[in-house]
Amino acid sequence: MTALAYPRPVRLPTTVKLALVALLATIAVIAPRPARASEGQVATDFKRGPFAEFAWRPAVVPLRNDVMPAARTHMMFGARISPAVTLGTMGHLTIYFDRDQKVGAGLDAMIQVNVTRGFYLRGGAGVISHVPVAREITTRTPGYGGQVGLGYAFKLGDKGKGKGIALALGADYDLRILADKRRRGVFVLGLSFMFG
Repeated sequence: MTALAYPRPVRLPTTVKLALVALLATIAVIAPRPARASEGQVATDFKRGPFAEFAWRPAVVPLRNDVMPAARTHMMFGARISPAVTLGTMGHLTIYFDRDQKVGAGLDAMIQVNVTRGFYLRGGAGVISHVPVAREITTRTPGYGGQVGLGYAFKLGDKGKGKGIALALGADYDLRILADKRRRGVFVLGLSFMFG
């Protein structure tokens, strides 16, 4: 393919990168730090045991001069190995709302850390079967890489129990490296349900 038919990868604008860093810094500053995880707020929010998360969220794929709307559904299964740390496996499907683009199916190993009072950070690594390169290129472009995210989870129902259902508002940035070493990202934002 010629260089014109295969555009250069799009990178996040500097203002978006600075906004994400500022958001992380704000969470780090306002989050109180308990002396011990076993005695702090994190321990009373969540207990050890099985964990599951389900979501159907809107997403966008940055392209060279445009963005492509998408939607992602994911299912994560794992366990809270401590009140603050969750390990799991996330399977996800991304539907791209553009002509002839294939669905992207992926699988990531995830770690989620509850910072305090429902705030969490998470990251993962794995593979995806398709991330669009450009609107006119509809062949499958698999990639490997991972995702990072942050969010806030709040309990639904009885707050006195450690286990139950939580509703989480979060944002994840999924960055994958394609076979030709180009990078492509998917930005996902929305609500998810957490169990356990």
